Amino acid sequence: MSEIMTYISDLYDCRKIQLLLLFQEKNIPIELLFYNAYESTQSIYDHLFIQDKNRWSYDSHSMNDEDIKLFNIQMEEQCIHNEEELDYLLQDLLNKNQYIYLWVNLDYMPHWVLGKHYLVEGALHSVFLKQLQINGDQISYLLQDNYPPFCDYVDQSFIKDGIFKGDPQYTHLVSVVSVANWNDQLVQASLEERFTIWRKGLVDHFQFYDHILQFIEEIPANPPSFYERLEHALTLVTGSRYVFARFLEYVGASEELVRCLDQCSQIAERMKNAFAKAVISGKINQSKLSPLCMELKRLEMECFQTLTSDSFAPILLSPLVTSFVSTPE
Repeated sequence: MSEIMTYISDLYDCRKIQLLLLFQEKNIPIELLFYNAYESTQSIYDHLFIQDKNRWSYDSHSMNDEDIKLFNIQMEEQCIHNEEELDYLLQDLLNKNQYIYLWVNLDYMPHWVLGKHYLVEGALHSVFLKQLQINGDQISYLLQDNYPPFCDYVDQSFIKDGIFKGDPQYTHLVSVVSVANWNDQLVQASLEERFTIWRKGLVDHFQFYDHILQFIEEIPANPPSFYERLEHALTLVTGSRYVFARFLEYVGASEELVRCLDQCSQIAERMKNAFAKAVISGKINQSKLSPLCMELKRLEMECFQTLTSDSFAPILLSPLVTSFVSTPE
């Protein structure tokens, strides 16, 4: 897995990761889809600590369907009701070189082991079907996952069980993606406007890091669960800062801001790894983590100030090239 896909996995859910795998394979400039991947730490804290939700249900506002369609990538959903309808639809679409995304019940998927690879019975996961293979009466589908060891041809029975023994609200929807007519030139006109609107709405007070400093000083009642939540929060920060930096780098933004965002990602990753170890050991090194947290907050505020300043504005250099620069006051 490439470096950028590693950090994408820190931020996005399985469906968005699998879409990006396809786009990258087709040489679509995925960096442009990260124009609003800078996540508010306030939003992350609220999701994990106030609403008490898990990391996997965190829905980044970036990489949404509307942004994807800017590239002239066709996306639609079709509802299926029975196995015969599913058989016909999958084979018809794959023979037409369409790409298929499904939600399936992991209890019925090969390779996945409850208690090892996932923790909740009946958990849903996105799968990406790329090709069809027919050998006599046996029909198999090439399944691509965001976990490379699980990518393989699988018998159609696994797909059917995963769909019809899952939650029909999700598993009975077949998402069809066509990239045959993608065009990155179409995105340029809308991107500048969307970036400007998004940037004007940015709000963050970075109190999240004050909370972390306080948490570092405390002895939690349930260390593994508590430290895992901090690990997950910093995982989101790590991925967010890295992929947003790749967008700014791609469009030719200030190298200083890109470096600062990369530093934020690197420090967040160090802290994330420390909390991941603490999940097992139940202990943290306060003398190391506290200075890291203070440095991360300082850099985050520095990046945010640059990003939201009036002097930081997009400039359309040509019909095909957009650059975001920070000019002197």
